[in-house]
Amino acid sequence: MKNRRPASRHLSRLIASVAAVASLAIAAPTGAAAQQPVKVGVVLPLTSVLAAYGKPYQDAMQMAVDEANKTGGINGRQIELVVEDSQASNTVAINALNKVMQSDPVAVFGPALGTQILALMPMTERDKITLIGGPSTRRVSQQGAKYFFRNSPHDAISKENTTRFLVDDLGKKKIGIMHVGNEWGYSGRDNVTEFLDKLYKLKPVSIASYQPTDKDLTAQILQMQRDGADAIVIQGHPVDEALAMRQTKQLNVNVPVIGSGSLCFAYLRNLVDPADIAGRYCEAPGPLPSLSKDKSVVDFVAAYKAKTGFAPEIYTLQYYDSMGMLIEVMRKYGVDREKIREGMSQLSYKGLAGTYKADEEGNLRHDSVIMEFMPDRTVKVIREKRQS
Repeated sequence: MKNRRPASRHLSRLIASVAAVASLAIAAPTGAAAQQPVKVGVVLPLTSVLAAYGKPYQDAMQMAVDEANKTGGINGRQIELVVEDSQASNTVAINALNKVMQSDPVAVFGPALGTQILALMPMTERDKITLIGGPSTRRVSQQGAKYFFRNSPHDAISKENTTRFLVDDLGKKKIGIMHVGNEWGYSGRDNVTEFLDKLYKLKPVSIASYQPTDKDLTAQILQMQRDGADAIVIQGHPVDEALAMRQTKQLNVNVPVIGSGSLCFAYLRNLVDPADIAGRYCEAPGPLPSLSKDKSVVDFVAAYKAKTGFAPEIYTLQYYDSMGMLIEVMRKYGVDREKIREGMSQLSYKGLAGTYKADEEGNLRHDSVIMEFMPDRTVKVIREKRQS
């Protein structure tokens, strides 16, 4: 009986020690987890005919991530991109997103392609994860999606600017439309048609579609001439818009021809010779970054060219900016998926391309410019529509 009390005290100390060790063991993974990277998913077309919409954006986003990681990442946690190739297929894009989601990302960047974003959106809405992408296709942000944010102006903004430019500035009233046969092309066609009617009670005199893999657009161009078009709007991808510009020159089409932002991209990626587009126009969310005198933009252009060998266009800059916006949101609001959605909805972010502020549809950008390709191989901004 005399030895039981000391044994009891010894047992109590032992239990306390075990509890302390257990507490440390439980706490250790929590501390380790705090140092795990913050993963951001990226689903872009890195191969296929649409690769021009993928690798440049990946490079720009990686630059933003590298810069953030050098300054502490997200509260000491490094940012890691988890990248998968969507190619030129909605099915492949869905499979790519499924792979990305296995890494438990806090947000996902998608392609600047309306058809692929529309395919991915039901999954990101279901999983309540922010999806950021830059398709101009108007109806993408009209789906009632709560977690989608568009980092580029939509066609209702750019095509109003284009229509006013052709009719008000150039005095053209017989507008022909050539477009690629997908969501992107239909959006361009429908919005030009709508603004011609709404603003001027006009209708397109000619509409012709083609496939993104077509190697000859002669028939469509000759149709524009036959129908008497005094200006032509083209909505396609970089490769096919470059082809259209070359062939309009070859066929001596002397009316104004305006391409989408894809033409600006084709120009900077050397997909079209400057001589083939002299006197032609392109629309875009903003001026080419290489035209800027702002030191921050000049520095970005230099760094991007050093990394890739090419000058960036405005869409690439918007992916850089929107990654920067996501990083600021995570630093201010946290990395919880719902907090990220809240931050993307509320934050006004000053990027290199301009201000990013979500409207009720999740559209972050609201500007448009028209640029002319000059005979001396320079590019000149000739019309601007800025966010009021």
